[in-house]
Amino acid sequence: MAKTAWLICTDLDASLLDAEYQWTGAEVALSAVRALGVPLVLNSSKTFAEMAPFAAALNPLAPVIAENGTAIGYPQCWGLGAADVAVDSYSVEYCGMPRTELLRIAHDLRERKGYRFQGFSEMEAEALTEMLGLDAKQARAALERHGSEPIDWRDSVEALEEFSDALAGEGVALVRGGRFEHLMPAHQSKGAALMEVLQRYRSRQPELQWNVLAIGDSPNDCSMLEMADQALVIPNPKRGTLKLKRPDYEVAPAPGPEGWGVSVLNFLSTQVSSTTNDDKRHE
Repeated sequence: MAKTAWLICTDLDASLLDAEYQWTGAEVALSAVRALGVPLVLNSSKTFAEMAPFAAALNPLAPVIAENGTAIGYPQCWGLGAADVAVDSYSVEYCGMPRTELLRIAHDLRERKGYRFQGFSEMEAEALTEMLGLDAKQARAALERHGSEPIDWRDSVEALEEFSDALAGEGVALVRGGRFEHLMPAHQSKGAALMEVLQRYRSRQPELQWNVLAIGDSPNDCSMLEMADQALVIPNPKRGTLKLKRPDYEVAPAPGPEGWGVSVLNFLSTQVSSTTNDDKRHE
């Protein structure tokens, strides 16, 4: 019988990170994750350029999923060969419709229907600095997008639903994140990218039965939360606690990294310590 191994796939903003982009409150849990050799796969709507510093600090030997699943970065030490682009020590693969096509479709609908919104492609770094509390370098990194487009919706709820339906007819999904709506290819998601990463782990170590704990707080996290072996929802004080279709998920006792830390420590003590993640070669 194959031994069980776990990986943790987590959202960043309002899940592992607080409003100041810090993981204060989760330090003990993160140390335990590293000590047990559990791969920590970051999965965010952020760009790969934004995520690279977090990945380097938290788990540089694990894959990184960016832009809501439209980009996957694998550590170059995995030796996977050709990729779309090399960023730092990662080989990054882009999936689905390019951003230029997403923008063409969205802007065409806006011109014809008069929808009111502004996308990141229409913002300067200075505007993002003020809006999101980023420094200049972080703001520039947030604009380095390839497969998605966050938009600041400034129209009615009814218009948003109409816009979403029109996009769907063009093969584009409109997904709600923690702060923005996100345009992305209809068949890409955080869950689809996580499944691809999971298959890579299974191919690399077929002797292990790989399971996933997924962690998130927003609607764009649902795809990975629904497909994971275990799901942890982080409560969001601004938007309320996400409700999943599956009945067997847990809700952290507190928002942000504090709730993340408490719940992950409990998970590690009940699941991982009795399985195979004492082998630290999983990355």
